[in-house]
This record gives sequence, C-alpha cells and structure tokens, in this order.
Amino acid sequence: MVRPRQFTDRELLSTARAVLLEHGPSVSTALIAETAGVSQATLFKRFGTKRKLMVLALMPDQDGPQWDAMLRPPDDRPIPEQLVEKGMLIIGFFNELQPRLAMLRACGADLIEELNAEGHTPPPVRGLRAMTLFFDQAIAQGRMRSVHTETLALTWLGALRNRAFFVHMMPSLQLDGDDASYVQRFTDMLWQGVRPVEES
Repeated sequence: MVRPRQFTDRELLSTARAVLLEHGPSVSTALIAETAGVSQATLFKRFGTKRKLMVLALMPDQDGPQWDAMLRPPDDRPIPEQLVEKGMLIIGFFNELQPRLAMLRACGADLIEELNAEGHTPPPVRGLRAMTLFFDQAIAQGRMRSVHTETLALTWLGALRNRAFFVHMMPSLQLDGDDASYVQRFTDMLWQGVRPVEES
C-alpha cells in the first residue's frame, strides 16, 4: 500500500501563500487544503487557526540567499561589485515582500508584533544591522572613506525597498529600466560619495 506523501510545513506555507496572494484573505481553508493536496484537518493540526496559517505563510523569509549575502563580510572583490550582488538579492526579497505586506495588512496583522511573537528579529532591523556591519568592515579595511555607516545602510536599504514599492503599488508609473539597471546605477552613484580618497 502506498503511503500518502508527507508535506513539510514549508511546503504547506508556500502553497498557502500562493493561494492567499491570488485570492485574498477571505479565501477558504478548504481551497488552500485542496491546492496543497491535504485535508483541512491537516492544516488546522499543523497551524491551529486560519489566521495563524495566513500570518505564517505571509511572513518574510528568515533565511535564504539574500540573508547569506547580507551577513557575509566584505571579500576580496571590489566593494561596488559586492554591493550590486547584494542589491540584486535584496531587491528580489523586497519584490516578494511587498505583496505579502499588503496582504498581512488586509488580514489585520501587525508584522512587528507577529515577528516578535515568533521570536524573530524583524527583517528591517536584521538588514540594517548586517549592512551597517558590512560598511564598518569595509571602512576598517581602508576600502571606503569614513562615513556614518548606519545612515549609509538606511539609504542603501531604503533605495532598494522604494523601487519595489513603486513597481508593485504604482505599476502604471512604468519606472525606467529593470531592477538590474537600477541597482547598477544606484551603486555607481552611491560609490561616488564613499569611495576611498585615492580613487577620487
């Protein structure tokens, strides 16, 4: 007799996220369960309530390549090259996050409260700390001029998030270029202000 496939929480949450983003917060757990290939009872056994399922499905990712890149210290490559690499991963993260945040608000959930309840450091705080440390390390290595690194990290993260905000919330605006060209242009401009004196 073939045993039914066992689904991980991550797989179920991924399916629930896709269904929620397509149909909205009023979608039935029956449709989520059917799409996932499990029973409603399985969903409630795993996640307790529909609200808990929705919140967990829409939560920002706590791991993945974007976090690996952000937490990585400067390597031997040029700093601008590393910022472009990090920037592409982070703008991808924000592109995925923006619809989730809108749906969380529609569900009546407060992201910070929910993350604290789950014992997670909110991604904005985690990202700010990681990029501040990266810039601190690059300055200590003499590869950037000395600046206020928290302000620089806020500027860097904010510019990436703003692009995702406009793309998803105001698509009719039709921003110039794609994400890759935006990240490259922004990095080039940013680097003019922080590159070492000897490169000026």
